[in-house]
Amino acid sequence: MKKIYSKICIVLSLLILFSACDNWLNVDEDPNAITDSPSINEGIYLTGVEAEWTQQAVTFFVWWNGMKDWLLWYAADGTQGYETRFEIATDYGIEIWNAYSGALMHSNALYEKAKENGNNRFQAIGAAISAWHWFNMADYYDQAPLDEALNGAEFPYPNVNTLEEIYAHANALLDEAIQLFNASDPGDLVPTASQDYIFGADYSKWTKLCYSLKARYAMRLTYFPGNTAAGQADLALQYLENGMTSNDDMCAWDHLDNLTYDSYIYEESLYDYSAEGMTPSTYIVNLLNDLNDPRRPIFWTEAEQGGYIGHNSGSSSVSGEKPSRWSMSYCTQSYPDMIMMYSECLFLEAEAYALKGEYTSAQTALNAAVRADMEYHGVSEDDIVAYLAQSELTVPSDVEAAQELVMTQKYIANTFETTESYFDFIRTGYPKLDFTIINQVINTNTFPRRNPYPPDEIEKNPSIAAIGQPDYFKKGVAWDTKSFSWR
Repeated sequence: MKKIYSKICIVLSLLILFSACDNWLNVDEDPNAITDSPSINEGIYLTGVEAEWTQQAVTFFVWWNGMKDWLLWYAADGTQGYETRFEIATDYGIEIWNAYSGALMHSNALYEKAKENGNNRFQAIGAAISAWHWFNMADYYDQAPLDEALNGAEFPYPNVNTLEEIYAHANALLDEAIQLFNASDPGDLVPTASQDYIFGADYSKWTKLCYSLKARYAMRLTYFPGNTAAGQADLALQYLENGMTSNDDMCAWDHLDNLTYDSYIYEESLYDYSAEGMTPSTYIVNLLNDLNDPRRPIFWTEAEQGGYIGHNSGSSSVSGEKPSRWSMSYCTQSYPDMIMMYSECLFLEAEAYALKGEYTSAQTALNAAVRADMEYHGVSEDDIVAYLAQSELTVPSDVEAAQELVMTQKYIANTFETTESYFDFIRTGYPKLDFTIINQVINTNTFPRRNPYPPDEIEKNPSIAAIGQPDYFKKGVAWDTKSFSWR
């Protein structure tokens, strides 16, 4: 997967470079801007912007850091990296911050160029992608610069903005995108299906994504100071009325079977340190075993001893007692890299109703969410019905217990899909992950709850230095305020 993103991003960089260098003596030319050119326009730029977006959403956190280890989707069979034990350096997550000079800067450049040219559909896509980047930056760093950071020549030490300000900016971009996707005048230049690799120029799907993202980030603010859980739930439900309606609406980068470029999950399996494929943790295997989950034979191979058996990270399995592996028939080259799934929208709906104490509606939404994920993975109708009929899947008439059930089922459905399970655990504390199965883990309560600021920002930017490095094991960003016993 890295190869396809890297090659597209290299092409994107070259297009930026040569389009910006019509006059090589003009040293004030911005090399990251899309400039007027007979051959370079928004259509040429779009696929690269989408590739960088997917790379930022899937690859950078998971590859560079180890989300699969932290969320217990995976357990290293043998030696593990220090990051697996939650030991992170101050430059941890630097690729997320570098979106200011990469993916975020380029999506914003697409937005600005399309706005200048009156090309409304391109402007809408640029706005939607940029909004996602701004939300992402706020969720990892809390206080961070806004537009000043995209203009380093004028603002070498940009001021920081609060998470609330960044969220407001991102939501405004989504509102603008919704309006532009549905404007009667699309502009002179309109994306073709081949240029818009994500949705094939289907603007109804883009519109549904914008509403779905608004619901996701409304729920993110459930415990933000001054908000109420019921109030945020109402907002999310309002947005979901216009959100995704089927698995066909999911936002993903599809890898093609006839190309050599691989999905993230395929490369992780192929190049696993064990040379035998990725191993699921005992936590996730036991969770699915306890529920007799029909996705097990889709996800995993059987262990040498029979049945589905997980592994504790940092220990080495021995012959005759080899655990299950993530199945290569599941971890295929063409497996899509996800930005947002339809099932997530239904889990958001289920959680929203649970927070409002409307447990019957929460049950209906939870059943639909589980069904959507199982149908996506090809589970049979009989197995879906049997799974949902279990008493363990009945929504309790208690807010906290209902939230735990919804978030645990969402965690299962989101395995190896998006980064939402990371943020969900920080926000809600669910599912109750058992970090004691990680060898030499340094914190049994939580993984790091946000990224530290890059060292050079602390050293050079007075606005960042005034904030200082956070205690990322105690508190994440501004919305991370739910009461936990270990705080």
